[in-house]
Amino acid sequence: MSNAPGGISALRQSVLIHEEVKTVVRNCFEINLMGLNAILLAKKAGESARGFGVISNELRLLSIELQRAMRGLDELTQQLLSSATLRLQAERRLARLADAAAYSDTLRQMLEPAMQYARSRFSTDIDPKRFHDCLSDANQSCTFGLVLARTARIESAYSGTMRTVLAELSEAFASKIEAILLRLDSLQRITQKLN
Repeated sequence: MSNAPGGISALRQSVLIHEEVKTVVRNCFEINLMGLNAILLAKKAGESARGFGVISNELRLLSIELQRAMRGLDELTQQLLSSATLRLQAERRLARLADAAAYSDTLRQMLEPAMQYARSRFSTDIDPKRFHDCLSDANQSCTFGLVLARTARIESAYSGTMRTVLAELSEAFASKIEAILLRLDSLQRITQKLN
């Protein structure tokens, strides 16, 4: 048997990954909407908020990039789910074959090829490094996004009459990105169990 997680364990992990990915995508969507709102508010504030508008657009683009990374992670999760399902089926088949083989040595010898085949289905084709690479890229993007959100906070101070609204919006950007970073940490812990 390999060191890969059992079928049920891998199914649970794929569900957990999928739920975390959905939450990140929802946060990215909200950042995108906030970015559009911020751009409109910056235009309304005029030339003094131009920098804030540029940063808000960068945050929007970041959210789209993160959504793309999460789609890649979701594709890996679907592969994990498929692999886990095959493993679970193989585990059940092996258990039935082992029960039948327990009746006699002759039967065991006859069933051995089928048992070997079932054992061969235990391996997963998912390289945990692919999860790690995807999460690492998303983490770097989020760290950059946090810098952008803090820069937006600075730019909001120069935004004239809209300064308070834009400062609150920059804090909301930072808050959403920090929430994504927490989810990415959670995803990192979940996917480490795939090793």
